[in-house]
Amino acid sequence: MASCSWWPLPIYSVVSVALAFMAISATLRSTGESPVAPSSSPSSRQLPLNASRALGRAGFAAMAALLPIAPELFFSSPNATIFVIKDSFMANLSLSPWLMEEVLRYHASPLKLSVDDLLKMPRGSCLPTLLAKKNVVITRSDAEHRLVEINRVAITHPNVFLGERLAIHGVLRPLLHKEQDLCLVQSSKCDHNPRSVSAVGKEQYLVDWGRVIQSLSSNGFVSFAIGLQSVLDGILGDNGHLASVTVFAPADFGFVASDSAILERMVRFHILPHKYTRAELTGLPDKASLRTLLPGRDLKICRKTAACNADTNRRTRVAINGLEIGAPDICKSRNFVIHGISRALDIAEAEGSRKW
Repeated sequence: MASCSWWPLPIYSVVSVALAFMAISATLRSTGESPVAPSSSPSSRQLPLNASRALGRAGFAAMAALLPIAPELFFSSPNATIFVIKDSFMANLSLSPWLMEEVLRYHASPLKLSVDDLLKMPRGSCLPTLLAKKNVVITRSDAEHRLVEINRVAITHPNVFLGERLAIHGVLRPLLHKEQDLCLVQSSKCDHNPRSVSAVGKEQYLVDWGRVIQSLSSNGFVSFAIGLQSVLDGILGDNGHLASVTVFAPADFGFVASDSAILERMVRFHILPHKYTRAELTGLPDKASLRTLLPGRDLKICRKTAACNADTNRRTRVAINGLEIGAPDICKSRNFVIHGISRALDIAEAEGSRKW
């Protein structure tokens, strides 16, 4: 009889997972690469430890061990949701360190979403993951019975940990179809290719919606990020080949819990099918119309006139439908720009601007 037969499976899992991560770290160091370093503030260092304790109490020993030693796997953005996997699956993944890293990133999102947040999102809503260009999809959202499924996998341990910037939920099994090869980490139906090849053979760069949503979330526009992700399939259905966009992001987007048709109209109303930086908006004629992704509903540029602009130390301010762009150019990229606004734009005001 083997003398070590009393060791429980979680111990093997913890050891194998730790060894796998050390293999990843060693390879990164040998190639000169390094993961994104997490914040060094005391509260940021304490977060993985607090989450680890909660995971240990809930029976996720492998993830409890991994989180404090590999926070960079999950905290590459200010907010995160982690769907944790049972120890038995983690032990299998540890046989291939790089596979483990990819699968773990696939089980984490740059959005902080409690179970209550997930229940507010309609079935079919897509969530970005930390694995580049890969999303997961909400396949069940039953508020009455408080049941949520991601990629047809049930959340069995909701809100294992809830912090200001982090939510952790336990899932029944990995968020991959049983027949799939884990090495491939297949795309869900809401994934899309940010590049395509045009008919004349030239490569055309399309809007990277995953990056747009992550940028919205990391800059504090979480409610609008959730709304956009929820209706992204509909937007892509009509605008699958957009080369650039402008997003007017409201600080508080109260339409997330609205009927899906209303939510999609409101999200579309805040997006232009062209990239306009603050400088480009300022250069447009006063009262110029800007086409949105909502057919028949345009926005209008409004600038402060010279007579009203007594403060010569401030640049000319720009408004959309009478609402000032309070935080222009929050995020600029090759094919998108995000401007922050204080509230949602009113569709009823689309035909004319209000007075300042």
